[in-house]
Amino acid sequence: MMKRGLGAEEWLRRTLGIAVVVGVAVIALGWDTRFLAQFNFLNTAGAEQKLIDQLARPPSQPSGAAAPANASMAPSLTGATHWLNSAPLSMEGLHGKVVLVDFWTYSCINCLRTLPYVKAWAEKYRDQGLVVIGVHTPEFSFEKEQKNVEQAIRELGVTYPVAMDNQYTI
Repeated sequence: MMKRGLGAEEWLRRTLGIAVVVGVAVIALGWDTRFLAQFNFLNTAGAEQKLIDQLARPPSQPSGAAAPANASMAPSLTGATHWLNSAPLSMEGLHGKVVLVDFWTYSCINCLRTLPYVKAWAEKYRDQGLVVIGVHTPEFSFEKEQKNVEQAIRELGVTYPVAMDNQYTI
């Protein structure tokens, strides 16, 4: 007896299988992060501007009230084993500035997914006083190699200061 053609269910199963294989290849090659970085599905410009406006406004306090003490201190940056894209920075030298500290590592997919946003903020708000510092905190031993981190920040286009925190002190 001759075998009949494939049924709709079998074609659907094969098509979905091919789609899964293509999806795995796209993720493995890193094409998904490059593609997603090109699109802003969620426009954050309005929220960013609202936050800037709120930070620029002096806090309302009853007359004669003392300014609140600094409730939390930023971590010290003195534990960095190397600094890339900058001379060593200190929190004392950054006093009074708005500082974004991004803890990341170059082979972490979650870090790579947020990197386009951090780079965009660094560029967009640099002239308004924002200082972005990347703290490269390795997960694996090969990420502790300075030449590997230097190559990664070159390839990823990271231009802001990066502190290598190989001893996890920051």
